Amino acid sequence: MAARFCIAPVILLSCCVLSAQPVEEPQAQYNRGADYWYGNGVPQDYGEAANWFRKAAERGYAEAQYRLGQMLAIGQGIRQDDTEAASWYRKAAEQGVARAQYNLGTVYVFGRGVEKNYAEAVKWFRKAADQGFVDAQYNLGVSYRDGQGVAQDFQEALTWFRKSADQGYSAAQFTMGLMYSDGQGVPKDPAQALTWFRKSADQDYPPAEFNMGVLYAGGTGVPRDLEQAVEWYRKAAQAGLPQAQNALRTVAGTGLPMAQHALGMTYENGWGSVTIEPEAVYWYRKAAEQGYPPAEYDLGRMLADGRGVRKNDAEAEAWFRRAAEKGVREAQTRLESLGVPAAPPNR
Repeated sequence: MAARFCIAPVILLSCCVLSAQPVEEPQAQYNRGADYWYGNGVPQDYGEAANWFRKAAERGYAEAQYRLGQMLAIGQGIRQDDTEAASWYRKAAEQGVARAQYNLGTVYVFGRGVEKNYAEAVKWFRKAADQGFVDAQYNLGVSYRDGQGVAQDFQEALTWFRKSADQGYSAAQFTMGLMYSDGQGVPKDPAQALTWFRKSADQDYPPAEFNMGVLYAGGTGVPRDLEQAVEWYRKAAQAGLPQAQNALRTVAGTGLPMAQHALGMTYENGWGSVTIEPEAVYWYRKAAEQGYPPAEYDLGRMLADGRGVRKNDAEAEAWFRRAAEKGVREAQTRLESLGVPAAPPNR
C-alpha cells in the first residue's frame, strides 16, 4: 500500500486577547482578525476575521498573508478562490512562513490556483522541511520515493521520512515500515518494519493497523498470533479500511470464533460510519454457538435490547447465563438487572 501526499491544509491560530494596540498597526490588525476567528471577546465572525487579515496582509504582515490564503483556499468567511489563495501563500512563503511554504507546495502538486508543477512543489516542500515542518518532510520524502519533481532516490526519501517519523508523524512512521518491508533504500528488515508499523498503529493510523494484522497473521517478523491479527484487522476495519474489512471477513469465514466476534463488533460499531446491526447479530451468534464467551454476552445484549433482532428476553437470559458461567462480569450484571440470580462462574 503506497503512502500518498499529505494534503491537509494547516490551520493554526494563536489565541489572542483583544489588542490594545491601535488597529492601524498590521500586527494589531492581525490580532483583531484572530479575535474574530476565535470569537475571543467578540462574536465569532469569519468574514470579519478575513477582513482584518486582509488589512494586515496588504501591509506585508506575513502571518496574515498565510491566514488569508488559507481562508481563501477553503472559502471560510470569504468567497473561495484558489488563485488568490496561492498568491497569498507565496507572499507569506517568501517571507519564510513554513506553513505557507508547505501549503504552496501542495497547491503545486495538485494544480490548485496554479499550473501543476512537481519541481516547484519540491522546492517549497524543501524550504518548509528544512525548518523542521513535519508535513513537508513527509511530502518531500514522497517526492523522492516516487520521483516526482526530483530524481527518484529511495535513500533520500528514507532520510526525510525518518525526520518526519521521528517527530511522531503517523503517515511517515507507516511509510518507514513499508520501506523496511519492501527493502526500498534499506535492506529488507521485517523486525524494523514491525517496529514502525506499530508506532503508527498505536496512533490509530488504519493502514498501519491493517499491516500489523498482516504481519501477525503471517508470522512475519513476529511469532504468528491470530488473536493479535484479528484485533488489528478489527481496528482498521472499524475505521473503514476496505482491505481490513475483507481480511476480517476471510478469517471469520474460516470459523474462528474470535474473528467472528470481532466482525460482529465491527458491524455493530460501524464500518467507518455505517452500522449494520443484523449482520452484527449474525456473527455474534456464529461465535456464541461455538461457546465464545464475549460473543455469548454480546448476542444476549442485542436480544435484550432488540437491536438488529426481535427483542427476546428469554433467549437473552439464556445467553447471559452462559457467558456469566464463564466469568463475564457484564453478563452477571445484566442477569441481575433482569431480576435473575446469576450462577457463580465455573471454576
